[in-house]
Amino acid sequence: MERSGWLVLTASAGSLILVFLWKRSRERRHRVPCESWARWVMAKTDGSSLQAPLLLTGVPLGECTDRWSDTYLERIIGETKISVHISNTRFLDFAAKNFKYEIMTFQGFLRRIQSSSEGTFLYYRSQHQKRNKASSLDTLGSIADDFVMPRLLLDPFRVHSTVLRVASTGLCMWLHYDVCDNFLCCIRGRKRVVLFHPNDIDRLYVSGSSSAMGSRLLQKRGQTQLWKEFPLASAAWSRRLEVVLNAGDVLFIPSFWPHCTEALPSKGSRSSISVNTFLQRPEWASLHDPKDVWANRELLPAQEATKGMEKILPQLQELPPVPRAFYCRKMAAELLAMAN
Repeated sequence: MERSGWLVLTASAGSLILVFLWKRSRERRHRVPCESWARWVMAKTDGSSLQAPLLLTGVPLGECTDRWSDTYLERIIGETKISVHISNTRFLDFAAKNFKYEIMTFQGFLRRIQSSSEGTFLYYRSQHQKRNKASSLDTLGSIADDFVMPRLLLDPFRVHSTVLRVASTGLCMWLHYDVCDNFLCCIRGRKRVVLFHPNDIDRLYVSGSSSAMGSRLLQKRGQTQLWKEFPLASAAWSRRLEVVLNAGDVLFIPSFWPHCTEALPSKGSRSSISVNTFLQRPEWASLHDPKDVWANRELLPAQEATKGMEKILPQLQELPPVPRAFYCRKMAAELLAMAN
C-alpha cells in the first residue's frame, strides 16, 4: 500500500476512535456514592452531615419491607378511595399533562396494575384528606406503623411530609426539583433515579418546579431528537448522577437537586412501592412557605424575587432589540455573580 493511502486509513481510524470515545463520554454515568447503613451509623452522628446525594443500603425501615404485599395492603387500606394518574405512555410529563386522574379504591388500583395490558400505566401519590395539609401516612390507617425511619437520619430535621408512592413497572416520573431535603425509601421493587446538580438548572428547561422535557430523558431511544428540542440539556445529561434502589435502600436527595425516576422490573411484582420523607432544615425553617403542601413551593424570599422579576419583564419588552438584549445580559451577569 502506498504511504499516502496508509496515512489516509490511519487518519480515518483515528477519527473513528475519537468519535467513539466522544460518544462514550456523553454516556458516562456518574454513580451516586453508596454506603452501608451499619458503616454510616459508625461514622456519623445525625442527618445534618448529609449535604450531597448518598445511597444507604440495608436501612432498617420497620415491617414495611416484609409486610407490604398486595394482599396485605388490600386488607388494610383496600377500601380507601384514592386519586390515581393513568397514562397510555410510561413517560409522564407534567407540562404536557399526558395523563388523566381517576378515583378508585386502593384495592381496585392494585388489581388494575396487575391486570393492565401493555400500554397502560398507573401511578399513585398519597395525599392528606385535607387538601391544604401535607401528606402523612397516618391518613392511610395502620400501615403507618409499619414504616419507621431511623431517628438518626431524621435528626435534626423537621419532617414536612411522608408520601407513599406506588407505580406500574416501567413508569417514569417527570424531571422536577423539591425545596425540601428528601429521603427516598425503596420498599418493594427497584427504582432508578437520575439526578442533576443544582448548577445545571439553567440547562434543564424548568418552569415552576418541573421540566418541559418531562421524563423523556429516560427514553433509551430518541435522545437525538430531544437534544434538538432542548440543546442545553445535553451537557447536563453528560454530568448526571445515577443510582438504582433495591428494597431496603434509602437515597438522600438534597433540596434543589432536579431528579426523575423509573420503576424498574422486578421478579414477582408489576409495581414499585416507595416512601418519601420530606424534611426541612432548622436553619431554613423561617424561609419555607407554611402553605407548602407538595414540598415544591419556592422559599419565601425567592417568591418575592420572582414577583419582582415578573414586573420588570414587561418593561424590558418595551425596549428595542439591541438595548433589551444588553440590559437582559447585564442583569443576568449580576445574578450569576451573586450565584457564584
